[in-house]
Amino acid sequence: MPLPSADTGRLEISLGSGVWIPKYLALLCTEASVYLCGPSSLWRLGIKDKEKYQVADLLLPWGLREAARFRLLRRLGRLWLRELIRLDNGDLLGIVRRSIIRLTSGVEQFQRVFQVKGGGRPRGLTLTPLGHIFVGEYRATRRSEPLRIWGSTDSGLTWDQVYVLPPGRAKHIHNLIWDQYRQGIWVLTGDHDEETAFLFTADEFKTVTEFVKGRQEFRACHLFCQPDGLYYGTDSERAPNWFVHLDINTGELTKLQPLPGSCLYGARLAGKYFLSTTVEPSKVNLCKRPALWVSADLCRWQQVMDFEKDRWPAGAFGFGTVMLPKVTGDCPLVIFSTLAVKKHDFSTFLITT
Repeated sequence: MPLPSADTGRLEISLGSGVWIPKYLALLCTEASVYLCGPSSLWRLGIKDKEKYQVADLLLPWGLREAARFRLLRRLGRLWLRELIRLDNGDLLGIVRRSIIRLTSGVEQFQRVFQVKGGGRPRGLTLTPLGHIFVGEYRATRRSEPLRIWGSTDSGLTWDQVYVLPPGRAKHIHNLIWDQYRQGIWVLTGDHDEETAFLFTADEFKTVTEFVKGRQEFRACHLFCQPDGLYYGTDSERAPNWFVHLDINTGELTKLQPLPGSCLYGARLAGKYFLSTTVEPSKVNLCKRPALWVSADLCRWQQVMDFEKDRWPAGAFGFGTVMLPKVTGDCPLVIFSTLAVKKHDFSTFLITT
């Protein structure tokens, strides 16, 4: 379908022509394909031919599959594949509700390989060069329980607990991110000042060090890892948000540019850096339009387009969000999805620059 303009009808930089795919969310991009989550199934779209193929059905009970057909029930129950990664052997691992599911290459049926019991849900799937996989725990409310991190060394077939944050240490684990320059994993935690931290492990959680903690400027959901440090947009409804640089040698934080909302996603696409800002209920971040931003150098950012949050309450039906996929390799297109916005709820856009 032709690409519709954002609600404002303006572009700050030219993104060229594109394709609009309603009802699907982009989860993973490679050089050749985009993986899209529909109401109850996973699809693969060829970047060159734009042909869409069904990969597999999601592992949802019949009742939830029926509910997912309705847009608002899909949002209310968070009934979609929340994350997806591709292993070196071609297998896929994803998160749906409280489970990790696995799709063996050449097979058309997902297999449930892990389910969180007595806690939150998995979040932050990350893959190391050794092929080992790790994921953290995201709890919505309770701080009186420990937060766990699990790992797999057999392509996601079996999982073991590898690290535990003690009760009260953090409310959630926001993400796990592999740092190719320091050959280790960053663990990002939140939400209150005393709970926000960047933890680092270079030996797959045999030892874990605390790099920084204790400020909303250290509350993040994504990182652009670079030789000189970490670049990211902050994720806070309690303080104004900024795009910042954290010096890896000194721990000094430099605010580079203010942002109008919480930053949940970042990705490198079409040779540029992209991030998005989200409409989250806040007394200090009052912008009501989720937006997509672009940068060539991680220092100067431009807003590319924005959308209008729809009328449904954010707490129950989700924040107004521009979602960016995980990226493997050099994806030649700008790809993003929109959720809880007017006109383009559950939509994906593929744009040629």
